[in-house]
Amino acid sequence: MPIKMQDLTGFITTQEAALKLGYHVNHVRRMIRRGDLVSQKVGHMLFISLASVTAYQELTKEFTKHDRRRRISPA
Repeated sequence: MPIKMQDLTGFITTQEAALKLGYHVNHVRRMIRRGDLVSQKVGHMLFISLASVTAYQELTKEFTKHDRRRRISPA
């Protein structure tokens, strides 16, 4: 029986998300655990919703990189 691959359209890797957001990969993983970003786990890999990255960028565009207000979840 063939194995079905999950549809990952609209998802990016943690490395790609880190590059887009300007953070380290480990910080992106913390953001996922906090609920700031939506992710999907496939095997041992995490994929982040590109829409959630874009929404986070839009929500925090006026803040500096180290501004504590960036910790507000975009829920």
